[in-house]
Amino acid sequence: MLGIALEGGGAKGAFHIGALEACMEMGYYPPDAIAGTSIGAMNAAMVAQGDFAVAKELWENISGKDIFTPEDEKLISTNLNSINIDGLADMFSAVRELISDGGIDNTHIKAMIDKYIDEDRLMQSPIDYGIVTLALPEFRAIEIFKEEMGKENIATYILGSAAFPGFQKVQMGESIFLDGGVYDNCPVNMLLERGCDKVIAVRTNAIGITRYDEDDKRVITIEPSEKLGSLMKFSPETSRHNIKLGYYDAMRVLMKLGGTRYYLTDLELEAESRLFDLPAVAVVEAALLLKISHRIEHRRLLFERVLPVLFDELELPRTAGYKDLLLAMVEHKATRCGVERLCLYTAQELFDKVVRIRPEGKQKPLDRAIDLILEGLAKK
Repeated sequence: MLGIALEGGGAKGAFHIGALEACMEMGYYPPDAIAGTSIGAMNAAMVAQGDFAVAKELWENISGKDIFTPEDEKLISTNLNSINIDGLADMFSAVRELISDGGIDNTHIKAMIDKYIDEDRLMQSPIDYGIVTLALPEFRAIEIFKEEMGKENIATYILGSAAFPGFQKVQMGESIFLDGGVYDNCPVNMLLERGCDKVIAVRTNAIGITRYDEDDKRVITIEPSEKLGSLMKFSPETSRHNIKLGYYDAMRVLMKLGGTRYYLTDLELEAESRLFDLPAVAVVEAALLLKISHRIEHRRLLFERVLPVLFDELELPRTAGYKDLLLAMVEHKATRCGVERLCLYTAQELFDKVVRIRPEGKQKPLDRAIDLILEGLAKK
């Protein structure tokens, strides 16, 4: 059984959409079960009921006015941003204070759930669906799947899973629900316990507790390679970027792509075979820039002094080889030159691209040394 776990994270939830798109392309879709916390619960519900395309369109166009009333902007920028979760005691203290103040209006979120969640289709779907929330005042963790919720309670459970501290309370019977991230922000374990033998965990790296073992061979973790922005700042521009980022970060994992910052489908570089023939003038100039004594034969200078310094400067592991170093140099220059990174390249394509570009502005000695070597390797 295949499960997908979607981590909570407010506006960061756009990342889920891109990651799910990659899962589709790579054959990890549809899942047998999907579970989410907070915004992950909302996204997971739309996936489970067969509305991935609708979810993507929603995220591509979402803005703050879809989530908050204008009056709540000030409260968001003060109370919520001041919450410091160093431990549960701090969280619970903040929760009590904010609940007593009434909290941020969740009317817009309720309306969104009513509009986009179809309880009948969700219940009838062959995809199992679960959420995580926390019940107050007993602080009881709730990990629950759709048949236990009951059709009439699904909307309340989704809202409860996303009841971030500072929002108006969500209540069912005697229990007040709190954002599930306080207990488990990425519900991998509940899927494993449900019988899934493979779980794809789509992280947002948002604030919250995670409980699964990242070394568990049954779990494939996809996480963002850059910060996804503010938890509470919803904007189409940011969401569209994070969707794209989610796609490529997922493809890196699922396709086992090379590269560190860029996404490389093939690591072969013609330049590796030309290292020994690098022009003497390029080696000596690079050594001068790196303040390395150059009074030895240029090939010895390159392999014994220049390249070891570059290994250290680019912080490569001791197990790295010359190909790893060349790839790191290519990515280093590509980053400095602003080469589009959310794209698939072969290593040779990226090499050919960066050697034709001259970076703007003043370059550091290390940067200039790298450029000299790459340009020297490009000359046949």
